[in-house]
Amino acid sequence: MHKPHFRFTAMFLVLALAFAGVPAVFADGADDQAFSLLPIRSTFEEAGGSVYWDGESRSIRVDLEGAVYLLYADSPAAQRNEEAISLQQGVVFQEDRAYISDTDLLYLVYGLEPDTGYLGTTINTVKAAAGQVMDLLSIAGMTVAVVDAELGFTWTQGFGFADEGVLVDENTLFGMGSISKSFTATAVMQLVEAGVIDLDEPVVTYLPDFRVPAEPMTGAGDYRKITPRMLLSHASGLQTDWLPGFMTTDDYYPAYMTDFFSYLTDLPMQSAEASMFSYSNAAYTVLGILVAAMSGEDNYFDGFVSYVHNHVLSPLGMDSTTFLLEDRHMPYLSKPYIDAATQDDFIFMNTLSAGGLYSNAHDMARFMQAILNGGAYDGEGGRVLSPNSVKQMMTLQDFDFQEAPTLMGDMRLGMGFYQTTGLDGFTYMGHGGNLIHYHSGMAFDLDSGLGVLVSVNSISGIATPKYLAASILQSAVMEKTGDPGLPASDDSVAPAALAREELEKLAGFYSFAGAEELIVIEVQEDGILSMRNMPGSPLPLELAPLSDGSFVNPDLGIRFWFDDFQGETIIYLGEFRSILAGGKLDPEMLVAGEGFSRWVGTYDPVLPEGQVSGFINAIVAIDDNGFGYLKAYTLHGQASYSPLIAIDGDYYVGGLTFSTDEDGNAWLHVQGLGMLRDDTAN
Repeated sequence: MHKPHFRFTAMFLVLALAFAGVPAVFADGADDQAFSLLPIRSTFEEAGGSVYWDGESRSIRVDLEGAVYLLYADSPAAQRNEEAISLQQGVVFQEDRAYISDTDLLYLVYGLEPDTGYLGTTINTVKAAAGQVMDLLSIAGMTVAVVDAELGFTWTQGFGFADEGVLVDENTLFGMGSISKSFTATAVMQLVEAGVIDLDEPVVTYLPDFRVPAEPMTGAGDYRKITPRMLLSHASGLQTDWLPGFMTTDDYYPAYMTDFFSYLTDLPMQSAEASMFSYSNAAYTVLGILVAAMSGEDNYFDGFVSYVHNHVLSPLGMDSTTFLLEDRHMPYLSKPYIDAATQDDFIFMNTLSAGGLYSNAHDMARFMQAILNGGAYDGEGGRVLSPNSVKQMMTLQDFDFQEAPTLMGDMRLGMGFYQTTGLDGFTYMGHGGNLIHYHSGMAFDLDSGLGVLVSVNSISGIATPKYLAASILQSAVMEKTGDPGLPASDDSVAPAALAREELEKLAGFYSFAGAEELIVIEVQEDGILSMRNMPGSPLPLELAPLSDGSFVNPDLGIRFWFDDFQGETIIYLGEFRSILAGGKLDPEMLVAGEGFSRWVGTYDPVLPEGQVSGFINAIVAIDDNGFGYLKAYTLHGQASYSPLIAIDGDYYVGGLTFSTDEDGNAWLHVQGLGMLRDDTAN
């Protein structure tokens, strides 16, 4: 079995291993408490340390980041930098391998006494991990909530700073970003329960002003067939959007929702309805308008705020949570940071129903309890949904797609929630959210009734909440149930040899989600594949074939699967095909046509004063292969690469169009945003 190895700092890796308990052995400790055993040698060596066994004294010496630890076989005695300490279990031998418990690891490395309360090991690990993660990624502030709905248990804690000299606590407000969609979906399902909305009735039945142009080149998409179910599960065919007024710097811009239908005339559909999953903020903006309109409000912005406050937030006792920041909220709002040392200007999100929620660990714990309890926080008095509605929201949607149903990486869609499977096979429901500076991850294990929220207030921490929330949840599930929730590995998998002609079929150019360049896979002379330009990894990556048809990179331990889908080659990651990472491209379609060069250059967003785009700029260029591409740079500090495949002279897949104005200036139009080429740039 090949496990992923993430090479950050030594301490962070030790914590990651402690969280996952992989490979872990379930054991019974004192007072019938459960703990996980971690192999001493591989745990510390993967963290960059050195491990030495002295057979004469039956002791183990560990050197790690300047610290020296001594452990003794069959004894709780230990030393930390020559200081004598006493562990709970000490070194445990099983099948001639030495193990240390997760609680002893935390005490040995961090000096953390075991927490004797409920989920104590998980909570202790969070306390140890938070500072390490924040230092590693330069995050100013973080908040965490862990709940067990079956027991009514809640634990919350803040870490770091909400502002200069102001510590984060459970009342500190963070932008929840797209977790807002879970609340919008809750409001929609309330209206479904009331018989006001039918999930499978066309939206135009309720919103006759809703109109969207078809996809320009193929004519695909009929807005008259789009239903609330499609909008809720990102299967409507609507693009996502960066329309004018999406974000502003000086104050809220209510016209974004009030006039949204008029904006949609500049945002044609990107695919036919119910033909594929494609994440769309526009879809949830329409749902927010639907909620306001069906509750009798003409002002969609204020109407949405009023409905969700009265029917979702207030019944759950989420008294500090809001879609509309007011003066009373500002003392509790964590300030936006670029990194731990650099505060930034605040940005208002005006598509409230898609990303405008602000909440804290205390209130989000109540929401998680309610969802895990089938729609009620505290008996019937705090009920916002029926158990059947919650079950529908958590059920993966299936529209009998003609195209691949999982073209969203590791997301499989319910309604307002999605399912994620990690590289190790751990599967959970939840939602994430990214709002420039604020990033959040919410994860549920429905069987055990456990939920976790992690939020940060720094651009530098964009990837942290999703993966940390999943790790904390997995640790809590293991601690509560004794089962890590992982599918069984196939231990019979072994290295294999493939004929060169079989390998050649896989060679070529690939597009990967989140990649900053085109991915190239080539065949090496020793019968393995070589992958170049994979983001975030040492390059090139060698991929060795295995007997089950997958490939493995020995350094990272990550499995790659090359699958055929309707005659196209697509790549999944993980032992259990957890993540759809990308697909093979036809090089003939990538070659920049004769007229493409006239669009090459750097494009900057053009917006009215006070409005903000999620894009800093976009570069259109031709690479050394003669392929046309666009690389967009966002306020999140990310760069994303998109190959440009021409449909005709001026139109390119992905909703991109080029044009010139009467003055001869070149424009790029993407997701409703106009970007002007800077002809003064080099």
